Amino acid sequence: MKFCYQCGRATAGDPLFCSKCGRSYDVKLCPRLHRNSRYAKACSQCGSRELSQPQAAVSVWWKVLEFLVRVGFGILLVYLTLAGLAALLRMREVQAGLVVFGILIGLLWWLWSLIPEWIRKLVSRSLRRKEHNHER
Repeated sequence: MKFCYQCGRATAGDPLFCSKCGRSYDVKLCPRLHRNSRYAKACSQCGSRELSQPQAAVSVWWKVLEFLVRVGFGILLVYLTLAGLAALLRMREVQAGLVVFGILIGLLWWLWSLIPEWIRKLVSRSLRRKEHNHER
């Protein structure tokens, strides 16, 4: 998501231009979409003088503040997650459930070790093939 400081609109994804005012984000783009400095007079790759108009420049302090806010929210989220997990782990029902879950996982690994090697390789290959097909 990108925020246009010119018109104050956020655009989803990783767009090259603002969807409202049409300005580019922090760079000047030529018609072939080559990225150039916001201060460029011509494209550094194709030499075109038809460059997009970038959004208004943002102060360094605003970028520092944005970074600090993101880091702060990230730290708060990690803290709340760990506090929630710690509270859950203190509950007797959850502890009993984790013990049962651990026993079941151990039992499954033990059963897996009893299966002949050629069957394990066959299952492993089919899982890798299925995972490779999902990436395409």
